Amino acid sequence: MRTNLRRRLLSAAVALSVCTLARAAAAAETGAAPSIAIPTAGGDQPPSSTTSAGAEGATVETVIVTAERQIGAKAAPTKASLDQTQPESIISHEFIEAVTPDVGNISTVVFIAPSISGISGNAGGIGNYFSTTMRGFPDGFYNVTYDGIAFGDTNNPTHHPNDYFPVSEIGAAVVDRGPGAAGDLGQANYGGAIHYFSPTISDTPSALQKFTYGSFNTFDSVTTLQSGDIRQLDGAKFWADFDERSSDTELSDSGGYALNQAIKFVLPVNSKLTVSGYFTHAWSRYNFPDSDGPGEDLPQIQAYGKNFQLDNIPTDEHYVGFNYERKQTFFTYLDAKYQINEQLSIEDQPYYYSYSNKTNAAADTTGLINQVPNTSKVKAPLTSTTDILGYLKRNDYHVYGDIARVAYQFPFGQLRVGALVEGSDTYRQKAYYDFTTGQPDLEYTVAKNPALTAPTNYKTREDSNWHQEQVFIDFDWKPLPGLTVSPGFKYVNFTRTISALDDAVAVGVGPIEGTNTYTSPLYFLTTNYKVTSYISVYGQYATSFLIPQLSELDVPGVTLQHLQPETTTNYQTGVVYSRGAVTWDADLYLIDARNTNVACQIPDPQGGFEAASCNAGRVHYSGFEGQGAWLLPIPAGLTVFVNGSINNARQLAQPANVAAGIAGNPAQPLATVPDFTAAGGLLYRHGPWQASITYKEVGNQYVAGGLGGAQIKLPTYNTINGDIAYTFLQRYAIKLQVFNLLDKRALINYVPEGNETTLYNPKATTSFYTFQSGREIDGTISVKF
Repeated sequence: MRTNLRRRLLSAAVALSVCTLARAAAAAETGAAPSIAIPTAGGDQPPSSTTSAGAEGATVETVIVTAERQIGAKAAPTKASLDQTQPESIISHEFIEAVTPDVGNISTVVFIAPSISGISGNAGGIGNYFSTTMRGFPDGFYNVTYDGIAFGDTNNPTHHPNDYFPVSEIGAAVVDRGPGAAGDLGQANYGGAIHYFSPTISDTPSALQKFTYGSFNTFDSVTTLQSGDIRQLDGAKFWADFDERSSDTELSDSGGYALNQAIKFVLPVNSKLTVSGYFTHAWSRYNFPDSDGPGEDLPQIQAYGKNFQLDNIPTDEHYVGFNYERKQTFFTYLDAKYQINEQLSIEDQPYYYSYSNKTNAAADTTGLINQVPNTSKVKAPLTSTTDILGYLKRNDYHVYGDIARVAYQFPFGQLRVGALVEGSDTYRQKAYYDFTTGQPDLEYTVAKNPALTAPTNYKTREDSNWHQEQVFIDFDWKPLPGLTVSPGFKYVNFTRTISALDDAVAVGVGPIEGTNTYTSPLYFLTTNYKVTSYISVYGQYATSFLIPQLSELDVPGVTLQHLQPETTTNYQTGVVYSRGAVTWDADLYLIDARNTNVACQIPDPQGGFEAASCNAGRVHYSGFEGQGAWLLPIPAGLTVFVNGSINNARQLAQPANVAAGIAGNPAQPLATVPDFTAAGGLLYRHGPWQASITYKEVGNQYVAGGLGGAQIKLPTYNTINGDIAYTFLQRYAIKLQVFNLLDKRALINYVPEGNETTLYNPKATTSFYTFQSGREIDGTISVKF
């Protein structure tokens, strides 16, 4: 069935491409870019109307332009729309281009928004050292979309910020703090969504070259080409971006490089049909301690400081030749929009993306340089006790799908229906080797695991796939002037199959093979009422669910956990004000979550602990969020902004239920949820000058301390960033950016080894600490032709 689906999607894509090339008629998009200070390659205007915002069928132009009707909202780094039906933060390309790091990624773009936390543990823009959290929902519990397509790992929908889209390929972003409408399609609307959009294609031809050089020998070259409106092709437009980056990075011997290429086109086929397409490819190689990183244990911190990660000593487990990752990704789609008449429109969007990760890693990177490897991690005798045990890991997946949408405009509202069909194929393996001799290490023996027929060095060798369908219907009903009521319904059918007959997995588990199907009806109801032309209030009721992660099968005792899909019921209300030079909004939310899976430690049959996911039962998320900005009357061009959130997530008390795999727990805060976020700053843009100073703080949060559920509080962390830029002769610009101006090195993550109850426990020598990256200074020069 998956093969037939892939053939049908491929046939549709080929047919659409042939049709596109064969039918170039007359219809061109128009629209000039607004004047800005720093030269850009067309991304200085809202992404074109050929790009969908999420899966709701709205365009980025609609989302951003309607949010920036007033001058105060246009100048704000984050803002809301008077039309929104759930809390959101809209981030325009102007802010991304001016303030976010030129060597950044999708995570750095949204960090400024309320309820967003997660900061880099390594400066330089190479490797994956971010993990964005929204309202305390970790990565994998919310959708991330690009031009309306939700993407993510096939183990669970987590994301690697540097592996697909550098900041040069981000035209705008919208942070949706909620499940959205029924038409928001994707695997994980459980915690909300972050939508990213490709840059706009300009109507005028241009070329932009940017060079960035900064701390830690960081270098980035971005070349952007715009064809402009090609009259010979009846208004077709093309955009291309080439981003080449390298850095030694702040952490020791952890450098690498990354290459990205992207192409986008918009082709008006006739007055009713427009076809757009996008293709991007990324390749990277960097040094990274996959088994334990990023981070350090306490002896390493005491001996080497906060910048230690790897070394260049061939006899040591931290050797760069033993610890590196090579990754390659593809992401592509075609999007056909057909406006049949004034009332009826249809859209079809076939897509494909893939990910390949080939990792070499020492099995243990705790301890000091040239120290005998920790015997708790060496489960089988090596040729010598001083040999380095390591593994080769591979993760390859391919995802292919199609999204269809139909909209019909009635005099009293709009009806939207649609569907998503998607399949995936994944291969994962993890094989142990004696890195000193290069020979396989037969870690998994028949004596240790009777399910095996022969000793093997493979912990994981499995194929998996999924097939999912989602169908939805939304209706925007306008019973009264200014009032919109939007009921919606979505049905999800998700089937996942795993075949791991050669998989040792863990002692006592053995090979796995099976199929699980998860289905759920989901319900939505939102309202928006415009009290005046500049004040609106809104409310939302929505449900969601999230299937268990594939990796939850790869731990001892999995048959006792009885993992179930996680579900939420969301209640939210808010108000938006946008008038003249002032914009602000605020919201309240309550989320009732069930079968919440959290990171935990469970006993290993050999006497240690194994990382796993455990059912925390029922959790209540609640909080308050707000954001505002004021474009001051004097001096001209100066905007002051603030935003923040108060977030609370609490496990409800529950008795133990062995049959359901639920460990009893008292009422307590949920781990990894900051209790607040706060941001503020000044933005200046006038004539050829541009400058900003921004502040962001993330509050206290807890991590689970071990088997007994003990929790350890992590301190707050904050950063101050600044930049200044000058444009001259209309095409040249120079910019200086400083990140973490005060060089704070706060603790941002902690992974305990067992039953700790305090930080920096001298007996917990293999617990891992990750620190905020230090000060980084980058300079950029750019020229536009």
